[in-house]
Amino acid sequence: MSGLVVVRLLSPGGEASGAAPWVRPVLRVRMGAAGSGTELIAEAGHVRSGARALTEGDEHFAVNADAAPENRRLACADVLYGVRPRPPASAARWLTRVAARHPSCALAAVPLSGGGWLALAGSAAGGRGGGPRMVAEAVGPDQPLLASCLHAWLVEGRSLAELAYVRPLRQAAAGGRTAAGACAHSRRRASAGLVTS
Repeated sequence: MSGLVVVRLLSPGGEASGAAPWVRPVLRVRMGAAGSGTELIAEAGHVRSGARALTEGDEHFAVNADAAPENRRLACADVLYGVRPRPPASAARWLTRVAARHPSCALAAVPLSGGGWLALAGSAAGGRGGGPRMVAEAVGPDQPLLASCLHAWLVEGRSLAELAYVRPLRQAAAGGRTAAGACAHSRRRASAGLVTS
């Protein structure tokens, strides 16, 4: 699922104001920095056609690099992601190759066959790169919006090396309350079975 993605970063316990202009799955994760106690909630989703994006948030173009490796949209992407889980060595090679072919990409991520994701901040991330890093061990391979949450972390001026954990915020049982900070839009989508996190 490629296209325009918006990520809202909220402080823990902070409620989102109003319904987001999103369609399809929405991913909510709790992200924390190593040693600082800094924690954020990232809420990512694709923007509904014709809807205004949020004024506060990281708006970027994300493309599934597994779907069409020669797609022209790859050259315009801020975020490139894979959806097919790979062994760590294969994932590292894939990320390195993708980043080299698309220098305008700020972040590339791919799920690992043993769980978790491998991510690489590209040269467009302003020097916050380094090599591929294992992140988000608790986030399943069916959550490509994770790459967008990681991009928002970089946009905040942080590096992947600072990222101590990424945990999905699960929806409560039907009829119950959702995780802290969930917006009304997410609650409606959860009741309809459309939220995957």
